[in-house]
Amino acid sequence: MITKQFHVSTILRSVSLLLWLACAGLLLAGPSAAAEVVTGDLATILATRSGTLTIWRLADNPNILIFDFPSLSEQGRTFNRVTQLNEQFNEPYKRVLRNDEFVKYLNALRRDFADFAFGHDLLIGELVLFFNLAERDKIELYPEELALRSFLTEQGVLKSWRGIYQAVQGDVVLLSIPQVQEKRGNEPQINELARRAVALHEIAHGEFYTNRYYAGYCRKFWSETLDEDQRKLFRKFLSNYNYSINAEELLVNEMQAYLMFTPDPASFSAAKLGIKQGQLDAMRDAFANGKPPTRLPIFSQGQGVRR
Repeated sequence: MITKQFHVSTILRSVSLLLWLACAGLLLAGPSAAAEVVTGDLATILATRSGTLTIWRLADNPNILIFDFPSLSEQGRTFNRVTQLNEQFNEPYKRVLRNDEFVKYLNALRRDFADFAFGHDLLIGELVLFFNLAERDKIELYPEELALRSFLTEQGVLKSWRGIYQAVQGDVVLLSIPQVQEKRGNEPQINELARRAVALHEIAHGEFYTNRYYAGYCRKFWSETLDEDQRKLFRKFLSNYNYSINAEELLVNEMQAYLMFTPDPASFSAAKLGIKQGQLDAMRDAFANGKPPTRLPIFSQGQGVRR
């Protein structure tokens, strides 16, 4: 997930297509357009301005589906609550917040559906947990969440057996990013730099989930290359954005995405981490020089983006 430190600011088919159109406000050609998944590489995705919700299958990694939203509020109503459950929930027992509870949670953070997070990354297992907990506790889901569940079921990614949701394709990763948009109502502006930064950050999460060699490299970098003081800096930085800092895997995943794939200083910088620029440069170079096993373009200060 990438959160509100950004200052810059067709897909889903619900149980009833008409309900989805009414609630999400999408202008779709018909049912076939609603269920279509389009394959594209990063350059194609970033260059596309569809004005409607589009699902991309990442050409370089077919297990990654990218939900490309024309509206931050629409993105938020689809993914905010499941992200809160998996990345920010700190109660002893997992549960899905009721609608009124979630609104209060957002208000306490001085956030709303549009700016709670600018991007999301989710494993199918995390979505299965969300839908099962919601079913168990009889939580009323938003129309966008219901539409997401219907889409995943229709795509054969998950199924329901005797009222219990199960993963069918457990290796699929869902990411979401916003399209370029002007500031409107309660939604901040998203310019091309912000869109690219969110996309790179979220795709880095997708790489971590689907490339076990890269994930292993990141874990080793976290535990052996970074010292305890540096790890504390990342824990503090992430806690400022309400991440659950007791989940080590989450910390490693967010560390690599912010450190190496978020070169926008409006969202991540030496100042935000609480160190000098030279120290951040050294961390980035140490990560890059260790030759991480990935084809993603990594960011090395002083050398720009390199492969």
